[in-house]
Amino acid sequence: MKNPPSELSPILLGTALLGAGLLLRQWEPGALSLPSKPDVVHRDRGLKRAARRTRDGIARFLPSNMTGSLGRSLAIMGAGLVLVRLLDMAVEDDETLF
Repeated sequence: MKNPPSELSPILLGTALLGAGLLLRQWEPGALSLPSKPDVVHRDRGLKRAARRTRDGIARFLPSNMTGSLGRSLAIMGAGLVLVRLLDMAVEDDETLF
């Protein structure tokens, strides 16, 4: 028979996710870096120009390094989990989420 999870499990898991996220944000290996956009004058027209401008517009929203984006997501998820559990401890027992 399984043991019920500890009340501290979400805090421990959240802290681990937060720590892993912060480590990934610091690491940023060069192999996962996206190339920077060169500053050159473009002479393309028509469909090729539309494709280039669309590509450049999409690339503007991408992170410069994939591990930075993953690290940020893990850190936010871990911090949120810890905060939800800590606030869960402050509410009535029949209103808890975890």
